[in-house]
Amino acid sequence: MSTIAAQRADRSTDGTFAFAVGLYLALLAVAPVVTATAVWGGVGDDAALYVVALLAIAVVTGLGWLATWRRTGLAVALGGSRARWLPPLLAGGYALGSLLFAPEFGVLALVGFFFGLLAAVVPGLAMGFVARSRYTETLLAGASEYESFTAGWPDRARNRLLLAMLPVFALGCVSMAAVFWFEHGTWLWSVGQFLLPVATMPFNRTQAHTYTLSDAGIERSIPFGKTVATWDRFDGYSSTDGGIVLRRRWDLDMRFAREQLDDPEAVVETIDRFLPRRD
Repeated sequence: MSTIAAQRADRSTDGTFAFAVGLYLALLAVAPVVTATAVWGGVGDDAALYVVALLAIAVVTGLGWLATWRRTGLAVALGGSRARWLPPLLAGGYALGSLLFAPEFGVLALVGFFFGLLAAVVPGLAMGFVARSRYTETLLAGASEYESFTAGWPDRARNRLLLAMLPVFALGCVSMAAVFWFEHGTWLWSVGQFLLPVATMPFNRTQAHTYTLSDAGIERSIPFGKTVATWDRFDGYSSTDGGIVLRRRWDLDMRFAREQLDDPEAVVETIDRFLPRRD
């Protein structure tokens, strides 16, 4: 099946992606619209500003949805690159940046912080997850499947990762706790917010997931859909008594515990079709 045909084969998530895009833009637009209405429009009534905020969300969400829902390739293109996580990062920066204007705009700056944070956590992340699923569906359309299994990392490899991440986790906890002891240490809270996810997120990769080996690559099922790592992202593989390791240069290796595989030799044979062995 061609890429264009695959993109047209399933539009089931296009509406969801378009709504997420519209809501994302709408939440980011609330603070500027409300600020302009209050400062330059001379509107100071809280009820009126509340109505303006609701109208801004409704109008911008609708316009964003209309501009996006027919562009099937947009979700696929975004899902195929790491830029899919850029929207929540930008919205998070927008939220933190809004606090810089708190001395001048007061409550209005807090509005920007709140809606920026909301945009990052809800529609921003939703855009990334939906786009990744759309890309995966397109990539796997028509691909031949060989093996499917459920496995996680071997215990020894998981323990080594735990020892490596423990100092990062401890430093993140200390950074967040230090805010209560240092008068001008609020920046340490941001350091902690950065370090804690860095220390904990890799462990999701070590848990047992369902994998499918196909011509396109290795598909991994997750609660919010599925992801696929194409074969060209791996440098090779190795096989030991403890597990099978698929090596990546710029990412965590993918590991499967042999004891969790029904037929480990069949998995090794399939992987060997696409990757060089590097024991």
